[in-house]
Amino acid sequence: MRPGGRDIEALLETHWAWDIGIWDVVRVVSRHLNATAVGGRFSRLVVDLNRDPNDATLIRKEVEGTALPFNARVSPREAGRRVLRVHAPYHAEIDRQVARRTAKGVRPFLLSFHSFTPFLHPRRRRFDAGVLYSDHARLGGRLGRELARQGFSVRYNRPYSGREGLIYAVARHGSNHQVPYLELEINQRSLGTPADRRRIGRRVAAAAAAFMASLPDR
Repeated sequence: MRPGGRDIEALLETHWAWDIGIWDVVRVVSRHLNATAVGGRFSRLVVDLNRDPNDATLIRKEVEGTALPFNARVSPREAGRRVLRVHAPYHAEIDRQVARRTAKGVRPFLLSFHSFTPFLHPRRRRFDAGVLYSDHARLGGRLGRELARQGFSVRYNRPYSGREGLIYAVARHGSNHQVPYLELEINQRSLGTPADRRRIGRRVAAAAAAFMASLPDR
């Protein structure tokens, strides 16, 4: 650890290591919408599923001044092994699920879920949800309005922009399969307990259901 660095175990409990609380939300939404959910099993500090394999931040060697010893000497061979064992199977499963539905004449809609820290360098992020898009601004606005009806304060392409290549996973599969896609970010301040996550999940599910019902026949 460099001077001023943080304890590794403490770091692994932060937003740098995982999207805090969001899988509980996804499980609720998936159940209410009878939709398939595909999630990662490993920390993004092992390999980031939402990064292109050629991205320099695919495997981080340090975070906020703290060196990550398990990544310090990652060779190109080890990086390739992680892509093959962790990154590739996740994306292959999404491809499989989309292809299965397309073969049945169903045009899927892809919605990627993430959570974001309320504080970052040292900006405070006060809004509840961010709808991120690159190609589907109108759909993003429609989903945002449904979220607002459920009491969420919503921003668009925040806390970062889908137009800057920062929604890699959902954009990759949406573009490859030519199906619409968006990313939804939820503020971690509202995801503190399992009960909080279930409540947020039910509200997001209601918004997503209304959003899907409003779409023309796909």
